[in-house]
Amino acid sequence: MTPSAATRARGFSLIELAVVLVVLGLVTLLLARFLGTAASEQQASASRSLLNRADDALLAYAMVNSRLPCPASDASGVEDCGSGQVGRLPYKTLGLPDASARAIRYGVLRRAGDRRMDADLAVRRDRYDPLQVISGSETGIELPLGNVNGLDLCWALRSAGNATLDANYLHVTSARASSQIDAHVAYALALPGGGTSFSGHQQGSAPAFDSPKRAQGPDFHDRVLAVDLDQLWGRMRCGDNLAAAGHAHFNAAAAITLQHTALGDYKKQLAISVKQAEANVANGAAAVLSGLSATAGAAGGIADTVAEGLLTMGAVATYKVALAAIATGAAVAVTITAGVMVGFADTALKASEKAYKDVDPLINRANVLEDSVREHAKTADSIGMY
Repeated sequence: MTPSAATRARGFSLIELAVVLVVLGLVTLLLARFLGTAASEQQASASRSLLNRADDALLAYAMVNSRLPCPASDASGVEDCGSGQVGRLPYKTLGLPDASARAIRYGVLRRAGDRRMDADLAVRRDRYDPLQVISGSETGIELPLGNVNGLDLCWALRSAGNATLDANYLHVTSARASSQIDAHVAYALALPGGGTSFSGHQQGSAPAFDSPKRAQGPDFHDRVLAVDLDQLWGRMRCGDNLAAAGHAHFNAAAAITLQHTALGDYKKQLAISVKQAEANVANGAAAVLSGLSATAGAAGGIADTVAEGLLTMGAVATYKVALAAIATGAAVAVTITAGVMVGFADTALKASEKAYKDVDPLINRANVLEDSVREHAKTADSIGMY
């Protein structure tokens, strides 16, 4: 090989080496970006999964205990109801086996008030008074029955939904303007989106969380999950259960009470019908006697007319005899009609007396049903939702 040929060979090898190095650099850069994106996505997926499992555990806890747990004041994972509305997730109280859940920031709405208006979702309290119908009354009365269950938590959600916005109670802020309060929520969860430090409202101790819809950026990287009042209401099926335990039973109780009262009034009307039928029988009997009396009187008139005619040798006109005979026939017809009236009146009397006796079993059955429906309403409130 000549010197010029060797130089050309070495020059070609350097070009190839440069190309290989450039390709390797590009591949390394793409690989680094891919690995970084994959790690970020994996971390985001793990955060979402952890928040979803915590959300499921909170819903199950609420259904079983008829309240939400209080926040934990430290990393112990045990609820501390003296810690206020915001703290760490009480993962041990919830039964979550993943200790990484201790990093979750947790807030629960605790808006105490009068019994009926209380919206402290972390407290078991008898708030719901089902509509009841008092025996002998057709009006509904809301009565406290002393039972504590999921119906009372539903009532607290209802009270919280009717309350005015107040920054002193758990809420999320607007997705577009994080300084503005958007709505109260039943509970909220948050995890830092990288590292161990929170950003946004999750950094402080105020009962505020950023909106789950807030866009990620250099100044905000937290992952937030918030369950609003209506959402928890729907997930617990509060509407169906409150309607069944309260208004459905009340409507049934009111209906049977009205029926019971109507049957009592019907019995009174039947008693009046019996008296009327008895009066009709008496009137018919009197009419029969009156007809008989009229018949006897008319017959006597015929005899008198005939006797008078014999004494006067026919001087009395025969028309008087005819008139007396007509009066006698009319009296007989009245008597017959009165007898028929007595028969109808007697039949009506027997029917009225039978109906009067037959209504008593119906009243007794209504009385039993009324008590049974009322007890079922009390049982529904006692059992609760599940």
